[in-house]
Amino acid sequence: MKKTILISTLLGGLVAFIWLTVSNAVIPVKSDMIHRIAPNQLEVHAALKDNITTPGTYAIPYLSRAQESSLPEYRDQPVYTVMYTGYTHGDQGSSADFFVPLAVVFLVAFLASWMLSVTSGEVLSRYGMRVLFVTLLGVVIALHDDILQMYLGPQPRDYLVFLAVSNVLTWFLMGLVIAWRIKPKAA
Repeated sequence: MKKTILISTLLGGLVAFIWLTVSNAVIPVKSDMIHRIAPNQLEVHAALKDNITTPGTYAIPYLSRAQESSLPEYRDQPVYTVMYTGYTHGDQGSSADFFVPLAVVFLVAFLASWMLSVTSGEVLSRYGMRVLFVTLLGVVIALHDDILQMYLGPQPRDYLVFLAVSNVLTWFLMGLVIAWRIKPKAA
């Protein structure tokens, strides 16, 4: 069974990595959801560069109750969220920027393979149930990580729905391969 889990981990991780690469780098849906600031993008860029120097997430305007009196129309101002990583367009990033996500993909595939391998014989008895088992792991994560952020995080809802659907699809594709390799033990 250890060999089967290892093979399903490698195949499932490879499928997930390929899909994530294609869905993020090749298919323009995600990048098309990011809005551009035009025509005064350079002015906004200069203002941000002058005021934000430490990586982090910033809400603009964000005032304390005491500071609120200094901006009479505070409640009528639009709220922006700026996430600054500290990188510039010239940064190539570190090798960790590639290897950590790659390791996580394979770790997730391993955990899904292992969890499927120790589940009930009833789930293991049918291919469709095995695929559903792995896919439901992705649904749980998408509900918690993406859908919950609609009410807690700064990202737009359409973007988070896209991420949730993409995550479930990733788990489904990974589940197709993992379920193909993980089967019930022979009686």
